[in-house]
Amino acid sequence: MIRTLFFIMLSVQFSLCPTPPRMMRSFRYNTSQSKALEISYTVLEKLGYEIEFFTKESHLIKTYLSPIKKDLRRYDYALAVHVEDQINVFIIAQKHVFKRGSETSIGGGKSITEVDAVDWLPYSLQQKIFWPLIEEFSKYGLKEYQNITLFQSEKINIANV
Repeated sequence: MIRTLFFIMLSVQFSLCPTPPRMMRSFRYNTSQSKALEISYTVLEKLGYEIEFFTKESHLIKTYLSPIKKDLRRYDYALAVHVEDQINVFIIAQKHVFKRGSETSIGGGKSITEVDAVDWLPYSLQQKIFWPLIEEFSKYGLKEYQNITLFQSEKINIANV
């Protein structure tokens, strides 16, 4: 009985493994597009990011790669900020992975790690990157914009009735 219950709980846990959220946050602004771009530039500088390029014509900012660690794994990430109807902040990430043949190449002069691009980061690392941004943007009156799913909008409509 206990064994059956254990296997059922284990299978439910594996079937509900969530993936981390997308590496993007959006912020609303009530000023002009160029002013929102300047605010974004100021926020990134205040948080210590080095700006790789800043284009006023396309309303885009990109930072240089910054290292971040989780346990033994090393990740590098950069931020891309695109200002349109809202401010979109994207994380561009890569992780360093040990090669399998690294212990056999003695004196080969080759690197023992390789870099892989990733389209997700662990949620704890995303929080470590996004929380300071959310706090700084809120100081300028910019609030994080969260997409409301159909289910949530139905709950809001039912609550208003």
